[in-house]
Amino acid sequence: MQANEIQSALEKSVEYYKKSLLEYSPEQFVTKPNDEEWSIGQMYEHVCMSALYFFYKRVTYCLEQRKGQIGGDKNIYGEKQFKYNSFPPTKLKIPDALKGPEPVAQEQHIYLNLLDQIVAEGKILAERIPLDTGEYKCLQPAFGWLDAHEWFWLNEQHFRHHLLQKARIDTFLDIAKN
Repeated sequence: MQANEIQSALEKSVEYYKKSLLEYSPEQFVTKPNDEEWSIGQMYEHVCMSALYFFYKRVTYCLEQRKGQIGGDKNIYGEKQFKYNSFPPTKLKIPDALKGPEPVAQEQHIYLNLLDQIVAEGKILAERIPLDTGEYKCLQPAFGWLDAHEWFWLNEQHFRHHLLQKARIDTFLDIAKN
């Protein structure tokens, strides 16, 4: 996929996230299905913060050739990730060694602004990525060495992957499907 196609796909996912955001009451937004799972608000926090402060930062690092290296390969999981353009359609568990603190949900209206910011920053990056040679890479712990284009694409895949989690939480909350 080209960067502009990735951006278009991301924008479709973001529009769905924005539309869905309005379906939750403030109580539903912070209700966890159980102690092991996140609330829908925590999921929104995760996808937004991951995009802005993990994926987009790595895209920028690659474009600016810092905090990485020239060359490097994806591992077998990274190869499969991009071959199938998707995370596995299963519930994934982050290893304890890679876990950060549990996300804390903010008020719902904040995510409308953050999602708009993700789209706006994505447009800027989508214009820069085609000018990159793809030689400079940053390490992704699960997938190996990724270039700017791959980091950008992984963000879009990440948004789609969390739609599975959203569907599970929506079922728990008994949110009607449109």
